[in-house]
Amino acid sequence: MKKAKTIYYLDDDFDDLGFFKEIAEELGHNVKVFSDGRKMLLVLEIQAEKPDVIFLDIHMPVLNGEEILEIIKKSDDLKDIPVVMVSGAYPKKLLQYCSDLGVSCLVKRHNFQEFKQNIAEVLKQIEVIKA
Repeated sequence: MKKAKTIYYLDDDFDDLGFFKEIAEELGHNVKVFSDGRKMLLVLEIQAEKPDVIFLDIHMPVLNGEEILEIIKKSDDLKDIPVVMVSGAYPKKLLQYCSDLGVSCLVKRHNFQEFKQNIAEVLKQIEVIKA
């Protein structure tokens, strides 16, 4: 049996937070959700145990997903945590940016089974990369 992952998910849409949490927990993982990037960064800073993977919504108020990604990648304590960028749309420029940083992208889906399958695939890819 696969080890349950600890996942952090940041999104300003409470429906998306609940939807993602339900799916990831159904897949057997532990999820901590955040609606404020500053709060997530604070928890990452003070929490001794780091998550196995961080999912970041791209379009966020105050600090957007790209800005938070840059902070994570510059931090010696956080830079090795896999990050997945989540959005409803992916312009080519963003896809190239993520590819250059070695970051996965996940398209938001509002179909439970489809989104569940996409999350499972991304987590499997991360597992292969980390192995």
